[in-house]
Amino acid sequence: MRGSGVLATAEMRIGDLVTYDGAVYVLRGLDPMSVPDRLAELEDPATGERVRVPLSDVEEGPAEPQL
Repeated sequence: MRGSGVLATAEMRIGDLVTYDGAVYVLRGLDPMSVPDRLAELEDPATGERVRVPLSDVEEGPAEPQL
């Protein structure tokens, strides 16, 4: 749900800014809805490094990129 910090899965879009473990990332992928314990693929906008993390730990990020 936007505004609550936690994104509802239906509201997530590839390319959205999200927060994981206190850092801002770009959402690059999601496991299919049929997969239990879904993961999200996140990209660090500064380094391009990608990580896969539990979707339940991903929160809404800032409206604008942090420079």
